Amino acid sequence: MLTRMKRAGLLVAAGLMALGAASTASAAPDAVVTGKGSCPKGYVCVWNNDSFSGSPDWKSQGNIGRHKSSHGLSGLNNGVRQPGADHVHYTYQYAVDDRPRNGCLHYPGDSPSSMTTLDTTVTLHSAKWGGEC
Repeated sequence: MLTRMKRAGLLVAAGLMALGAASTASAAPDAVVTGKGSCPKGYVCVWNNDSFSGSPDWKSQGNIGRHKSSHGLSGLNNGVRQPGADHVHYTYQYAVDDRPRNGCLHYPGDSPSSMTTLDTTVTLHSAKWGGEC
């Protein structure tokens, strides 16, 4: 059996180890999240580039309006399953022609895809939440 003094010493040592581990963890700098991981759950996010680099330039739990980019655009639907309102319907237009085009992003885990890239000068006319594509 451990003596009362040895037990007290072990408890103090264990407490100091736990305190040291906690202070080491809290002293570590917060990681900066960029790329697709920086789009919050439940949001549609758009980057002003065609590689999801950095933080999203536009993000919303609602709809996104008109944005023009000479660097291409990346889009991600990070929404959650909600029948009738979990897909993102978007309209865009390349600078080289005047024909509007449409696309649709499924929520993560649904098929075919929850993300897209447009790799040239492009205008996003709108991105709106809606039903099935």
